Parts: sequence; C-alpha cells; structure tokens
Amino acid sequence: MQDFFNSLDAPDPVLGAFDRRVLLELHKALFPDCTDEEVTQATRRKLIDLISNSRREPGRLSRYEGQNYPLRRRNPQAINPGLFAGSNDQQVYWCRQQNPLASAAALARGDEEFKWSLRHPLKPGDLIVTALESSPPLIVSLEVIEEDENEEITYQNLAIFSDPISVIDAQHLIGAQLPRRSQYLKPELAQKLLESMGALIADPRPIFITAGPCDALESAQANEVLSVLATLQWGSSWQQLECQICDREIHDEPEFHLPQVNQQGLRWEIQEHVDEAVLLCTDCHDMAHQPTLQQLRNYAKPACPKCGERNPREIIWGMPAFMPNPDDFVVAGCVIPDLPIGHWECRACSSRYLVADAGELAYPELIVHHE
Repeated sequence: MQDFFNSLDAPDPVLGAFDRRVLLELHKALFPDCTDEEVTQATRRKLIDLISNSRREPGRLSRYEGQNYPLRRRNPQAINPGLFAGSNDQQVYWCRQQNPLASAAALARGDEEFKWSLRHPLKPGDLIVTALESSPPLIVSLEVIEEDENEEITYQNLAIFSDPISVIDAQHLIGAQLPRRSQYLKPELAQKLLESMGALIADPRPIFITAGPCDALESAQANEVLSVLATLQWGSSWQQLECQICDREIHDEPEFHLPQVNQQGLRWEIQEHVDEAVLLCTDCHDMAHQPTLQQLRNYAKPACPKCGERNPREIIWGMPAFMPNPDDFVVAGCVIPDLPIGHWECRACSSRYLVADAGELAYPELIVHHE
C-alpha cells in the first residue's frame, strides 16, 4: 500500500505545469519519427513520462501544426447521432441537478432509488436531458420515459456523456439561455438543444478549468467538476465504484485524489485533469494527504541552518567497511578537519552542519537547535 501512495506523487514539477499542446511540441521535438496517431490518445502523465525518460537532447521545438486545441477524448464518436434527431411528438424535459457529485454517482451506479429533480409529471415518450450544476455546468445524460405492461413509468438511459458536453457551449450554439431549474422546454428550444448536443459530440470543444489544490476535507470548487467527470468515466451500471487502494466498494459519494501539486494558476483542459485523478474512498483519501514514511523520516532529521531543507545526507568520516548508499550517505574521507566536524550535508545547498547544544561550540553558524 505504501508503494501505491508513493506512486501518487506529482509528475516532474516543470513538465507537470505544461498543458497538452506544449507537451506534444516537446514530444515531437524529441521523437520526430513518431506519428500523430501514436500520441493522440496518450494521457498527459504518459507524455510526461516519455519526455522525462528520454536521454536524447531536445532540438529546436517545432511549431504544433493545427488550429484547434489537441483534444483527447475517451470515447470519440461513441454516441449514436440518431439520438439527437427527436420528433415532433416528443417533449424534452430539462432536468437541472443541484448536487453534481451525488447525481454523477447515481448515474454511474445505475441507482434506481436516487431522487432526481423532476418537478412536473412526465409521460411516456418524453426525453429527459440532465445537466449538473457543477462549475462549469455539464450535460451528462439523455433518457426516455417508457411505460411497461403494468402501466408503470420507467426511465431508459439512452446515453451517459462521459465525454463532457458544456452547458455554456450548448447555449452559445443555441443563441439562448437554458433554464436554471427543471422544466419542460418549448419545442423550438428543445430541438435546438438536441441539435447542439449532437454537434458538440461530433465536434467537441475544449473546456478549460483552473483547478485548485486537492484537499481531503474540502476540495476547491473547480475540482468538483473533475470528480463528476471522473465518476462518469470510471463507473457503469455493471461495474462497482471501488477504491483503487483498498478495493472496497464505495457506497457514498466517491472522492478523487489529484496528485498534481501547486495547481493554483495552472489552466488545463478538463480531460487532462481527469486523466490524473485517482478514485479513493474517504479513508484512503485522508491517508493520501498524510505524510509518507520517507517524509516522516526526513522531517526527523535536522533542518539545514542555511536553506531550511529537511532532507540531508549523513556524513561518514573514515573508510567504511562497505560502500554505503550514496543517496543517504556522504563518504567524506579519512582526513578529519579541525572541530567542529559536520554530521549532515544538505542535498539542496551542500552545506555541512551538525547538531549540538548552544553552549558547547563557538560556531553558531554550524549549530542546529532542537526545539
């Protein structure tokens, strides 16, 4: 389990700040023989790993050819265009949900007991378009009302839009605002809505968000839409939502851990954020934000008096019997200098220092006090 937590570390701090366009330019410069088709579906993390592991010297960056943002979608053109044709005798009910994450989890699980925001009686043949009040708001499902042989009303799910459809983009194509609460749409507006949804499926637009830091107690508002989209992409009516660490089924609202550190100000396309999300239960998400064992060991070491870094290597004087691990130890040699003798070497600034009581030595610049 500790290895899994360690694998949640953020990617390279420099490459991790780049969006997909820049990463593709770097990849093209490093691997000029690689075709565009080979990297179209690669995640940001995969591109970062390929660039980081390359030993080749990057040459002159070539300009990315293409006018559109290089979108990555999980299920390109997986939705049947006929779903958006509609008919004159079908009414469209616009269902606006105020609890985005609970609604997404209900869709992912196929929860028949979930209470949807249906404020009016519905009749067989009507279509239901569900939109979540996330930030930005997303259209997530299309359903049709049916009547079984016992004259009971049932809801057949025609499509779950795990590839995001933005309500804002739909409004731009329609040229009108969509209601902020659940209601039947007028026929003309309903037909334009279905047409706009079909157009955005056939020719998706990028959705940019600026996500905040991941927090187990209270995530940033922009992170909620990432959890919504990740829930729709991970879940299905025949597959349980399970924690990726403890493998337990998640019965309440799922949580997603975002390993990318210092996200403030980084503006990425929404799918790129989702690619790095990790599905966790509440307990494991709490543990993911606790310090790792190595971090605790580092914190127990004395801080560098010059730069404050708490991850020094231990200095060994003399000739050790066995060559120690150079990641943890520094072999300083057999010639011992005049006192005081450094016991630690800072990894960040290479300063050498030791721990001593203030009254023992007259070298305050080499002394680290224990609190």
